[in-house]
Amino acid sequence: MTDDSNSALPLQDDAAAESPGAASKPIGVLVKSFAVIEAMADLGEPAPLREVARVTGLPKGTLFRVLQTLVQLGYVNQIGKTGSYHLSSKVYYLGRNARLEDLKMKVLPQMRVLHRRFNETVNLGVLDGIFVYYIAAIEAQRALSWYVPAGTRDMFHSTALGRAIVAHLPEEQRDALVTRGALESRTARTTISPDALRAVLAGVRDDGVAREVEENDDGVACIGAPVFLDGRVAASVSLSIPTNRYSAELGDEVAAALRELDLRF
Repeated sequence: MTDDSNSALPLQDDAAAESPGAASKPIGVLVKSFAVIEAMADLGEPAPLREVARVTGLPKGTLFRVLQTLVQLGYVNQIGKTGSYHLSSKVYYLGRNARLEDLKMKVLPQMRVLHRRFNETVNLGVLDGIFVYYIAAIEAQRALSWYVPAGTRDMFHSTALGRAIVAHLPEEQRDALVTRGALESRTARTTISPDALRAVLAGVRDDGVAREVEENDDGVACIGAPVFLDGRVAASVSLSIPTNRYSAELGDEVAAALRELDLRF
């Protein structure tokens, strides 16, 4: 069995580790672990130990220990009857979060522009099935404001965030959401007719922004715009405004500000 001597490198002291010019060596066991994860992702299907060893070039003894550690951590699953290994959903969850974090970092500067100008809560969301999933928010610095924390989900059809995304999806995908989605009432004002929602989404495409006034929450109006990544709609940004401060004139001003932002990456 091959000795993993480079998997236990001496640790630097804190001062050396933090100094800008400090030389750093890769930690052998981490290099091996990521090589295994990347190889299994490329394989795209369950594979026995010998196949993963062939692809990675790692000795079987070393590879076995790496795989068993990844199994214990929940990043790899092992099929009982065959003994084959495959990546777990935990890896894909990390990948999704990394993509969302990258998207958030791209859009946050534009969100801050809106926040400074209007001092209202600014939201960033992505589509998650029939829901819009909030991944970031900057809260208004006012006594009365509306704030939805990251990780919250709302129905797409009743939110400006959701409408701004769905309006720019390919027609087949958009129609499937409108037709098959459960268009439930959130308030007395919620648009729940598929035909009426199609008309609303057509208006969003024409206007460049989505609007809803007390359709998702009583006492709150939202205006949103789509975010495009590599030419495809990937997310949306919205402002949430309590209706006691909202007016048609303010809505138009927010809509114009959203159109002025560069939300294509």
